[in-house]
Amino acid sequence: MKKIISILLCAVLLFALGIPAFAEGVRYETPYENSEFFDYGEYTLHYRVLPAREEKGKIMMLHGFAESTYCWQNLAAILTENGYTCVLVDLPDFGYSSRETKDTDRLPREEIVHALMTALSEEPWYLAGHSMGGYVALSVAQTYPESVKNLLLYGTSGNDGVPERTSFLTSSDFAASVMGPLMELFGRSRLIVRLLLSVAIQDREYTKGYDLEAIIAPFRIKGTGAGAIYNFSMLSNTDYDKVSRMSPILFMNGDRDKVITAAARANLRAALPENSVDYIVEGGGHMFIENRAEETARVTLDFLSRNG
Repeated sequence: MKKIISILLCAVLLFALGIPAFAEGVRYETPYENSEFFDYGEYTLHYRVLPAREEKGKIMMLHGFAESTYCWQNLAAILTENGYTCVLVDLPDFGYSSRETKDTDRLPREEIVHALMTALSEEPWYLAGHSMGGYVALSVAQTYPESVKNLLLYGTSGNDGVPERTSFLTSSDFAASVMGPLMELFGRSRLIVRLLLSVAIQDREYTKGYDLEAIIAPFRIKGTGAGAIYNFSMLSNTDYDKVSRMSPILFMNGDRDKVITAAARANLRAALPENSVDYIVEGGGHMFIENRAEETARVTLDFLSRNG
């Protein structure tokens, strides 16, 4: 029971931290000057490209649960300045990508992400993932190893059957009628959003200056929460045997992370391939990729220079 309560609290936290998606099949005003869209079946992915002048490689960046491309902008700016073109992607159901409903044919995120990767480049990618985005990145690398050079994993773990343990949360009727509206209510409250940000970032000064409207605005769209919950039910389990045979992985985590605990990271840590980098950000919270972007970039660039 304690484990289930813990999972629920983490889910509530992550729901309230992000920018879920707009209605299926509808494109709204582009939120950023460099916003682009990729159509695949019934889905539309919103993404942003930050091109490097003298490119050393390409990095596709997948955000965490209930987040969006917004969470990567500090880190991506530094990586781009140092020669890496960064493609920031809103996963289905989040950001400005289309979302699932109970009437949508479900399509694995891995297939959609891989389709975007191959559409943008014939060469393999560095694939980055934060939190739940790390689960997706691991699954993409398991399924399409030829398209991934190395994984860059931040504030994450392996996925060990979370959907099965919380299936009652992700039933479409319960998601739409109860959990979805509840998440939207949380996401529209400046007080709750700021409180949850302070827990996730673990940096009072950074949180004080955070652009809360970037998080709150999309929660005003009806049905946002239900789409996120449908998405949660689609997570794929991590195959640690395949992980152990991958190219070296960058694995970075904050020692003050209240969402992904050290115990949750143990299985993935044990499966890291030879020559991987396991780095702990001292004083870093779950969202260290934002407020500790310079340190994160330094470690990332060092890893990339040795695995180029």
